[in-house]
Amino acid sequence: MAVMIGAENQEVLFLSSLTADSGSGIRFWNMARMVADRGAPVTFLERTAPGLPNRRHPGIRYRRSLESGPFAVRLARSWTEGRRLAAAQPWRAVYALKPLPNSVLPALRARRSGAWAVLDVDDLDFEYYPPGPRRLAVKLFFQWAPRHFDAVSYHVAPLREHLLQSCRVPPERLVEIPQGIDIDLFQAPAPPLPADLAAFLDRRRAIVYMASLGITSDFEDVLPPLGALLRAHPNWGVLVLGHGVRLERFQRLVGEMGLADAFHFAGYVGHGLVPGALARCAAGLHYLRPGGANRYRAIMKIREYLAAGLPVAANDSGDAAAFGPYIFLSEDLAGLPAAIEGAMSEGGCERGLAGKRYVETELDWRRLAPRVANILRL
Repeated sequence: MAVMIGAENQEVLFLSSLTADSGSGIRFWNMARMVADRGAPVTFLERTAPGLPNRRHPGIRYRRSLESGPFAVRLARSWTEGRRLAAAQPWRAVYALKPLPNSVLPALRARRSGAWAVLDVDDLDFEYYPPGPRRLAVKLFFQWAPRHFDAVSYHVAPLREHLLQSCRVPPERLVEIPQGIDIDLFQAPAPPLPADLAAFLDRRRAIVYMASLGITSDFEDVLPPLGALLRAHPNWGVLVLGHGVRLERFQRLVGEMGLADAFHFAGYVGHGLVPGALARCAAGLHYLRPGGANRYRAIMKIREYLAAGLPVAANDSGDAAAFGPYIFLSEDLAGLPAAIEGAMSEGGCERGLAGKRYVETELDWRRLAPRVANILRL
C-alpha cells in the first residue's frame, strides 16, 4: 500500500488515458469536478484533438496532450506528459482512467512517491480491437494493472466480477461509483446552436443518436431499420452527435441509402451545447450489440437523454435494462423500430419526463460526490 503524504498537501492528479470527447472522458471530468468542488485542488490531464477548447472549472488546472500524428506518437506524448506531471511534485492522490499505459504508468510513478493511487475501470477496451498484437497487449495490461492500485472503482456489477476473477483485485479494494450526470448542465440556459445544426432541427422531427463513432460504435447495425422508418415518415430525421474514426464510413453508408438529407452528422459538439441540442429533438436512440464487452458498459447517452426529458428507444444492451420503467426497451434489433415508434408517439413524453425525475434524484454527480472523495481518501 502507498504511504500517505501529509494532510497539508491536498492536491490530486487526474490522468485520463482517453480523448476529451469520449463518454469515459466526460465521466472522469465530472469526478474531477466533484473533488475540486469539495476544496481539493486538482490537476487534470487528457488527450485533446487540435481545435477543441480547454475544459474549465474552478479549482482545476487543465493540461492537455495534443492528438496529432500516428497513434504510437500520440500515446507516447500522453505518457510523457503524464509522467512529467507525476514526477513534478508529491501528490496526495492520483486517479487514473482505465488500465492503459499512458495513464497507469505515470500513476504508479506518483504512487512510488507516496500518492494514494486509484484506478477507474469502466469498460473492457481490448475487446474492441481486432485479433492481433495490439489487442493482446491491451488485454495483458488490463489484467496486470488493476491489482497494483490502492483502490479500483467500477460502475456496473459485471465489471466487479471481472476485476475479482480475471484481474485478481482484492475485494476490499473495489468500490462502486455509478455513472452519474451533470444535472447543472441540463438546468443552465442553453447557448445558441451552430446554424447548420439548428437549420436541420427546424426542418426535421429528429431522433438523436449520441455516441463516439470510434471502434466501439455499432451504428451501422441500426441504419437499415432507421432507413425504413425515415421513408415511412418523411418529416423525421436523425441527428448524429459525435465523431470518431468511423464517421466518414457512416456518412458514406447513409449516402448510398439515398438518405443524406435525412441525416445530419454534427461531429464533435461541445458538451455545453448538448442539452440545447437534445431539447430540440423528439426522441433519443441507443443501440449496442448485446453481449461481449458491451455488457460491461454503463450507457451515458441514456442518462443524458433522460436528463433532457427525452423519450428514449434502446435495445437491451449495457445497463439499459436498469432504465426499463422510463424508456422504450426492445429485446433485440428486430424490435427496435417499434421502440422508436413508441418514443416518437404522443405517449412517449410522459415516460421521458418520469425518467428525467429519476436521473435528477438518483444520478446527479453531486449526490455521488462523497463516493469519489472517499475512494481518494480526501
